[in-house]
Amino acid sequence: MNKRFLLALAGAIFFGLLAIWAARSYVSNKVSSDIAKTETNVIIAKTEIVRGTKIGPEHIVLERYPIRLLPEGAMVSKDTVIGRVAFTDVPARTLILSKQLAGLGSQPGLSGITAPGMRSVSVRVDEASGVAGFIAPETYVDVIAIMQPQLEGAKPVSKVILQKVKVLAGGQRTETKSDGKPALVNTVTLEVTPPQAEKLKLAEAEGRLQLSIRNGVDQIIEKTPGATKRDVLNDVALEHRSREGTRDGGPPPQKQAQAPPPITLNVNSNQPTSTTPTVRIISREKSIELIEGSKRTRVEMVP
Repeated sequence: MNKRFLLALAGAIFFGLLAIWAARSYVSNKVSSDIAKTETNVIIAKTEIVRGTKIGPEHIVLERYPIRLLPEGAMVSKDTVIGRVAFTDVPARTLILSKQLAGLGSQPGLSGITAPGMRSVSVRVDEASGVAGFIAPETYVDVIAIMQPQLEGAKPVSKVILQKVKVLAGGQRTETKSDGKPALVNTVTLEVTPPQAEKLKLAEAEGRLQLSIRNGVDQIIEKTPGATKRDVLNDVALEHRSREGTRDGGPPPQKQAQAPPPITLNVNSNQPTSTTPTVRIISREKSIELIEGSKRTRVEMVP
């Protein structure tokens, strides 16, 4: 075979492969460039971040994400995330959003998760008023106060005083009992406005508080009239019956009037009883009946 031909064939193969490589590189770079224009850097939670936690480099990772799928408020720079406090729980392998982060300079704990303009207030609850332990952070509740009004002689009433209140935390705290001994009490921390905080603490001091869980998406604020004992029973007759037999339950039942015993008169007391005629006088309301032997006489009394 001609040596010149072999060289020409080798050169053609080389330049052919070179052209293929160049074309492939161009297409690959073009595709990468197009993809780069449709993607951006985003901050992903490497592990679950519990609310109130100060975010550090170990909590996040930088990844690429399609711009067209990017949600509003997604964080795209590590510098804007590191050192911030998580306002809500952030699941692992999810995007970190601006609404999940507390304001700049916020400290870890309740101060970091309390919204601007709001206050965190803790109140005592028992198992019943805490809805048997089903109240968890991020749930919404209504607050019911059971207390005695200021009017003299008024009975206790119940009233919904706050609605759609966010629960920030639950826990226990130590209080001193009347005998001087410490005791653990359950508490729930609520996020309220300053005026609501005043009302809440007064109701706690003057009465008892009950919490009722509401749907988190329910925005309706009900206007309730409150409730008294009569509203609960709604039966006046039952209330009167409940007083029977008590000291102040009213006058005792009247006994049925009995007719006075008949009066027997001896007309002639000087004679023996066996032969003396007798007169019996029987009073019957507005008349008198005279009985003398077998003879009966009725006399009507004139008023």
